[in-house]
Order: sequence, then structure tokens, then C-alpha cells
Amino acid sequence: MSNDFTNYVKILGRGKKGARSLTVTEAEHAMSLMLAGKVAPEQSGAFWMLIRIREETVEETVGFTKATRAYLSKKQPLGIKVDLDWPAYAGKRNELPWFLLAALALSNTGVKIVMHGHTFEGENRWYVEHAISQLGLAVCQSREDVKRALETTNFAYLPLAKVDPMLGGMMNLKYVLGLRSPVNTVVRMMNPFFADHSVHGVFHRGYDQLHLAACEQLGDASVLVFRGGNGEAEVNPERDVTLGKWQHGMASWSDWPKAEKEHKRLKDNLDLSRLTDHWRGDQLDQFGEQAVRQTIASVAGLLYGVASHEDCLVLADDIWAKRDRAYFDSVA
Repeated sequence: MSNDFTNYVKILGRGKKGARSLTVTEAEHAMSLMLAGKVAPEQSGAFWMLIRIREETVEETVGFTKATRAYLSKKQPLGIKVDLDWPAYAGKRNELPWFLLAALALSNTGVKIVMHGHTFEGENRWYVEHAISQLGLAVCQSREDVKRALETTNFAYLPLAKVDPMLGGMMNLKYVLGLRSPVNTVVRMMNPFFADHSVHGVFHRGYDQLHLAACEQLGDASVLVFRGGNGEAEVNPERDVTLGKWQHGMASWSDWPKAEKEHKRLKDNLDLSRLTDHWRGDQLDQFGEQAVRQTIASVAGLLYGVASHEDCLVLADDIWAKRDRAYFDSVA
């Protein structure tokens, strides 16, 4: 195992007066050692938890992400251009994953989307992979599957362990450590198929600012980040939302007022038929209508360079109207 990595654990764990955060270069090297399998489980567990206690810095996030992207760039090219990278790692606690319908509606208009995520078994959450499987959509198992799905439907979902087993293993440290680690930030930032645009959902206050600051240092082209429903990239219509955008080398922030004045969540009814009924137009879902509309609007604003909330909603309504209402019938 790596003595270099031992030094990084020492840097992080020297106590209140002696410890410090890692530089970009140090974080990049540390992550590259982990991805190369040169770090013992005990070392990586201590490393991630020491950072978890105080939360990762922008510089550490940049370093971890740079190493991950460099590592993923050595894999076989996908062979098809991806328009939108959509990480989905949080899971929904008290509502269904309505953001899936937003992504599918966008893909119906020709936007090529790769969604990737991870499922922690035994948690009381609706992970998007469960919904995708039960709705009869394909869960890709390889890069070849992703390419075929994009060619046929413009939408592909790939579990993190299939993006890369090492990254999947890092996420699964939660089963041993009992806590999520900064790897959750890395997998949102990594953009594994180098899409033109990326949308990040975060949960904790301040992480939207961290993501945008990291995007600036990484030189990313087009990223949307906001505090979404349970941490997913889904606008909660019952709350005001602040959208952070990094585009054309500039950061911008916009505040959208909540679309629903009353609580319409149906947290005691998590039947997936609500998704399909709403998609087909058989029934207008109380919560889903605005969750889908506002989420499409936020992402469409990124994709098409639209700033105002009103103009984004016009775009969203047009995209939703063009959806293939028989989509779930054809994939089932």
C-alpha cells in the first residue's frame, strides 16, 4: 500500500492545530492512488471520514474530480456525443422521482441524456434505478448498452458500479462507515461521458456554491446546480429554489418562487402508476405536475441559454406537449 497516501491521512488528521485541507495537487494525487487500487481500505475509510467531519473544500473537490475524469478518460470512448449528464444519487424519501419524467420528456425532443446513480439497499428511499426497472425501462450494464440506448431512445441509465467498479466500491464504504462520504460530491461532478451540459442536485446548504466554484476551476462549459428535492436534481415546487449556473465562463444565480402555495405531496402514496398516469395524461398529478414542469424549465434554461423563469416555463410546456404519450407502452 502507498506510503504517499499515509502522508495525506496525516495531513488531514494531525489535530485542531496541525491538520489542514489538501491542495488541488494533493487531492488529485490521493484520488488517483485510490482509483489505482494502491490504498488499503482502512486508509481510504480514515481519509474520507476525516474530510467528512469538516466537509470537503473547493480545492479538494477540484483535485478529486480532475483525477476521476483523467481516470475515466482512459476507458473506451462511448462513440456518441452526450448532450446532458444527469447524476441521480440521493434517492427520494417522501415523493416519487418526478425528475425522471423531466429527463424523458427532454430526451423525447432529441436531447441525449445519460443518467447515472447508485442504490443503497435497505434505505427508505425511492432510488431512480428502482423506478426505471419497475417501469420497464432498461438499466444499462455497459458502455455498449449506453450507446445503443442513446441511439434508440436518447436516454440511458447506468449504475455507478458499471461506470466503474472502483467508484462503486468507494460509495459502498457507507455500509461499513455508516456515513456518506465526499465521494457523493465527486460522482455528481465527474461527468463520466463528458457531456456538453450537466445538472447537479444537492441537499446541504452551501454545496451549490461549492459546485459552481469547483466548475470554475475545472473549466467546465455548462453546469446547473441547485438544492433539489431530497438532494436530487428535481425542483421542489413547494419551496423557493435558487438556481446556480456556470456557463460561458461566468457564474449566475436566479431565484424562482415556489410554484405551489399549499403542500400537495402525497408521501403516503408512492405508487409508480402516478408517474405513468401523469405521463400519459390519464390523470393530472397534484404534486407531479409542477415538479416535472419546473424541473424541465430549469434544465431547458441551461440547454438553450434562456434566463427568465417565464421563458423557461414556455420552453418546458412546449417540451412536455411534444412527449410521446405511448412511451411507456412501447418499452414495457
